[in-house]
Amino acid sequence: MKSKKFKVNPYLLLIVSFLTFALIGSLLLSMPFSFRDNPNNEWCHVGTYLDAFFTSLASMTLTGVTTYPDGLANTLSLAGQIIVLVLVQTGGLGIVTILTFLVTIFRGRLQFKDRLMISQAISFDNFGEIVKYVRRLIAITAVCEAIGIALGVPFFLQVFPDNPLKGIYYSIFYAVSAFNNVGFDLFSGTSSLIDGLSATGGTFISTSNFLYYYSTIYMAILSLLGGISFLVIIDIIVEHKPLRRWSAFTKVCLTMTFGMIFISTFLLFFTEGFKANNPMNLYEALMQSINCRTAGFTIYPQEDISLPGRMICCLLMLVGGSPLSTAGGLKITTAFIIVLTIISYFSGKKLSAFKRRYSYDLVAKSMSLVFIIVTFLFVSFILVSLFGVKDVDGYVLSEKIANDKASFYLYEVFSCFGNVGFYTGLEPFLSTGSKLVLCLLMLIGHLGPMAFFQLFQNNLDKTTNSHYSFVEEDFLIG
Repeated sequence: MKSKKFKVNPYLLLIVSFLTFALIGSLLLSMPFSFRDNPNNEWCHVGTYLDAFFTSLASMTLTGVTTYPDGLANTLSLAGQIIVLVLVQTGGLGIVTILTFLVTIFRGRLQFKDRLMISQAISFDNFGEIVKYVRRLIAITAVCEAIGIALGVPFFLQVFPDNPLKGIYYSIFYAVSAFNNVGFDLFSGTSSLIDGLSATGGTFISTSNFLYYYSTIYMAILSLLGGISFLVIIDIIVEHKPLRRWSAFTKVCLTMTFGMIFISTFLLFFTEGFKANNPMNLYEALMQSINCRTAGFTIYPQEDISLPGRMICCLLMLVGGSPLSTAGGLKITTAFIIVLTIISYFSGKKLSAFKRRYSYDLVAKSMSLVFIIVTFLFVSFILVSLFGVKDVDGYVLSEKIANDKASFYLYEVFSCFGNVGFYTGLEPFLSTGSKLVLCLLMLIGHLGPMAFFQLFQNNLDKTTNSHYSFVEEDFLIG
């Protein structure tokens, strides 16, 4: 009698390997060499191991938020920052992608079962082309980040005219941070890119300076490239396909991405641009819309956004970016199917767009995903509200946040699920329970809810054949 071979669930492998790397990163970030010296010679003066784990997981999930009160730059040493950078790059490429690349280098070929397992783990449906896709993904990442570094060097050499090595290091850090949509910053305090890019030990760059627009625009372009999907980049740039041969997926991603940015820019300008206190200009509204798609860089204080503005941002963070990209969230393709379904229902037409028809299985999957995610976000909001905040010695919670905690809790929940990581000032004051809930949100937002459901249900996306059928019946709804 032959013994049954143990079959590894690819989704379990993905989650376990991801958490393993995050734990290793948190242990490294807990070491004395990861922290800057401070006047009291206390290497871990800002919190507990949980803060290190939160930062490590935020790096791996490309969320880019930290609970350190003094911010990433003022808390971590150069060694600590490099550890964060490695975690970000690992999370951006994906652990399975990196392992596949290494295996193909040293072993040459992948077996059929290996290709199938890897394609399932990274949600790539053509397992025959998996090795080719992985190699292209790594090449695209390397080229885009190299271009980002080249664009960043002239700017950061202006910021640090007396320290060219620091300028080059910042160029590397920001290129990786922007392309991977993580949004970590090394500027003073914890307000990323706010106050005209005032860098610690650097030259103050005012918002009227050309360099201010140059830096924010090139970072926005990098984040858009990272969140647009590697398949779109392959379709348009790598394979040089003409417009008529673009896949429906490419057209959906581009249409939804730029359509959402255009609409949300004017909605944000309408809600925030006419306030008496610190009104948001059109350029800031544009950057806010782009960065809400999971980049997390900010040039406008998040605590100054009104409640209607925060609701618009929450919707953008919920939708997120494209599948098979460095972006998180529900994904714009899911939002597209839902919007298309609503339009088709009220117009009485078939479910079609870009000269393609779409199955109602796709509709059912999208609707189910939205319902599950919204329910999960609602429960998470309740839990974070119950766990609340705690006092931090030497620091005071902003009066604006203290008077409106509920809306900021909601903002944090959507920000972590969408892997955006906007810093509001609430993060260092979160209680242990709140941090753990947000850690789970970051993980689910990055890996996707379906990866977790596949652990317990092997029949997803499968149709069961039976020898009988029930009588169809309709009833009143709405």
